[in-house]
Amino acid sequence: MENASAPDKLVNREIKVAEPVKPDVADLRVEKPELQQLVEQSVTVALQAESYRGPMPKPEHLRQYDQIVPGAARIILEEFQANSRHSRQMDLLGLKGMISKDARAQWIAGGLVLIGFLLIYQLTMHGHDVVAGVVAGTLLVSVLAGFLTGTIKVGKGEDETDGTDGDTKRQ
Repeated sequence: MENASAPDKLVNREIKVAEPVKPDVADLRVEKPELQQLVEQSVTVALQAESYRGPMPKPEHLRQYDQIVPGAARIILEEFQANSRHSRQMDLLGLKGMISKDARAQWIAGGLVLIGFLLIYQLTMHGHDVVAGVVAGTLLVSVLAGFLTGTIKVGKGEDETDGTDGDTKRQ
């Protein structure tokens, strides 16, 4: 069986009822009794339901649009192409922004580590070895935690997600 949830899937259903319909259902009023029987036998119901999912209309729909408004199919195609280009440009812009943000965060983290090393050196040179050891241990734990987990804790053990595919946010 084909996957009905595919985005470009045509769903075409035809339902035909070939039974006589009673006149009261169809609201047909015939004044002559001999014609009434003919109407009861010839009235049938035919129903066709059609739906389509996808980025573009079916070709026959495009032809019908062109018959109603000449050039409509070309306008629809050009709009689709322009929208696709825009969507790709926005995706690319978002990726470039994420890369820039990550690079900036890495430079800031590197700078903070260097400042930490300078602080440790100065504390050691001025005879504060215990404090320098505490700062060095805290710096080491912070850097390892940042590189190994890369998540921001929100609450009681829950990670904040970026909303795309369930990945956690990187620092």
